[in-house]
Amino acid sequence: MFDVLSGFVTIWVVIGVGVLVARLGVLDESAEKVLNRLAFAVGMPSLMFVTLSRANASRIFSTNVLVGLIAVGVSILAYLLASYLRPRASTGHRVIGAFCACYVNANNMGIPISAYVMKDTSWVAPLLLMQQGLMQPIGLSILDLLETRRAGRASSWLRNMTTPLRNPMTLGVLLGLVFNLAHLPVPRLVGDSLDLLGGLAVPCMLIAYGISLRNGLHFHLDEGAETLYLCVLKLFVQPLAALAFAWLLGLDQATALAAVVLAALPTAQNVFVFSSRYGIAQRLCRDVILITTLCSIVTIAGFVALVHLIW
Repeated sequence: MFDVLSGFVTIWVVIGVGVLVARLGVLDESAEKVLNRLAFAVGMPSLMFVTLSRANASRIFSTNVLVGLIAVGVSILAYLLASYLRPRASTGHRVIGAFCACYVNANNMGIPISAYVMKDTSWVAPLLLMQQGLMQPIGLSILDLLETRRAGRASSWLRNMTTPLRNPMTLGVLLGLVFNLAHLPVPRLVGDSLDLLGGLAVPCMLIAYGISLRNGLHFHLDEGAETLYLCVLKLFVQPLAALAFAWLLGLDQATALAAVVLAALPTAQNVFVFSSRYGIAQRLCRDVILITTLCSIVTIAGFVALVHLIW
């Protein structure tokens, strides 16, 4: 249990540093934007490449990917159906909201929790593939197209089709998968450099997120209900859907535990980077990440107990 708690504590210490430097005036709102851009364009693509190029390929395509996809689909569908009750919400807002509902903190929380609960960190690999190889390219491509239209730039069929290839994070994911599946060696110099650049991602994201919290949480009536609804989807609906389908598909206890626990992880700081990059729903992302990260300490323990009770 110490590994799990230390994962949470580490995250909050770095976020706290971001809050502190913002309060002291060392860094301001412009620094938040710079850190998010640095993470988006340099740190995260490097991290995606090294993570997926080294992942266990057999685990990447394991059975729990199907359960994870279904659980993600349930959470996204529940959010999108409810979002149409709020006609003012833009398409970009709905994309970011969908990310909040299902995009989990696989790196910071997934790895230590996998190590403690499942005794094997390779269970995170299929989750990384699903998020970074499928959800992220689709979502960011939609946001890129919307940004092109807002800017009044001409768009063409060729430009639309190649949008994912111009996104640095999507490129990192695709290249990582190519090197993994083709068993291509990564030169040591290149690998070491990407390791160093990838190390920028998490600290930049967390410090930028901490800067965004400098004035605390301020719920607004029109966003408060959406924030709480997204938290319920992330903390309860997604893992319960994973639990139900793991049972229906007859998965063994170890695979079911991995699927359920990973689905119960809190919303990732990556989503805040996405929202900051495109200037959409930043306050909503900030609040959902904060609440789910705090509450998931309890909910994950509850779902572990539930899986052991059922299997």
